[in-house]
Order: sequence, then structure tokens, then C-alpha cells
Amino acid sequence: MKNLLSLTFALALMTLGAGGVAVAANTCVAEDLTCATTMPIDGYCECTARGVTKSGTVVAKAPAQRRTNATAGGCGAHPNSPGCR
Repeated sequence: MKNLLSLTFALALMTLGAGGVAVAANTCVAEDLTCATTMPIDGYCECTARGVTKSGTVVAKAPAQRRTNATAGGCGAHPNSPGCR
């Protein structure tokens, strides 16, 4: 029983770890804000920081010298964009 529990826990941990990498594969670049997003590349996206939301475009990788400084803001002004839920 103990081995089964250990195996189940290890499998769950590996599944969560693999999913976390795939979830934030793209980057939203919105003026001076940069955030991870699940939206498709070249699609619409939004980043939010300090109560301000800015719209941007999804890229595969953030440009050099830019680091993530915001959180994904959703679809706000474009709710019908591909990837919006």
C-alpha cells in the first residue's frame, strides 16, 4: 500500500511539472509590460501590472533584455480572439 501511494504521488508530481512548462510557453509583449500567456503566437493578449492593463501581441520568446514584469490580463477588448475562453 505504501509503495502504491508513493508511486501515485510521484506520478502526480511529474504530471503537474510537465503541464506547468507547456502552459506558459508564449510571451505577451504589451508596450512596457511583458507576461507569460497561453494565447497563440501573433494573437491578441493583455498584460496587467499595478492595476494597469495593456494590450499587446503574442511572441514565441521575449525579445532580448526584456523580462517578465506583469501577469496575463485576459482577453478584455477582444473576447473573440483565438485562445480566449
